[in-house]
Amino acid sequence: MALYISDRQKSEKLDLEPIRRLLVPVLAELDIVDLDLEIELLDDRQIAGLNEKFFSRSRPTNVISFPQERENGHLGDVVVSVETTRREIESLGYSLEEGVVYYLIHGILHLLGFEHVGVEAEVAAAMEHRQDELFELALLSGSYQ
Repeated sequence: MALYISDRQKSEKLDLEPIRRLLVPVLAELDIVDLDLEIELLDDRQIAGLNEKFFSRSRPTNVISFPQERENGHLGDVVVSVETTRREIESLGYSLEEGVVYYLIHGILHLLGFEHVGVEAEVAAAMEHRQDELFELALLSGSYQ
């Protein structure tokens, strides 16, 4: 598996290495070993453009997932707004890198077929529970130092 992380935003100083280290146990737990994953870190303007283009919503969002053809060895692409992440995690006591990982986990779960919008409450709760489990695994893995 190859993990590609591209920081295309200029609004926040970000250390990509802790993000990569925090994701390793998550990807192992999800058994994503033979598929590539591409991650782009964007600002609000950039992600709002994608949100408008693909979902007709003219506003920034925290994360968007783009599934790909798995038979080509690519799980998909996940884009995260670093600015939105900063605003949403500010009062929670997490670092910016940890917040980015939280939303990356969310996006990766979407790539794997998890859903929380337009589904029964139990299905949405299952996704939220799995996301929280994986985030805890990332934080407890000891990789973030």
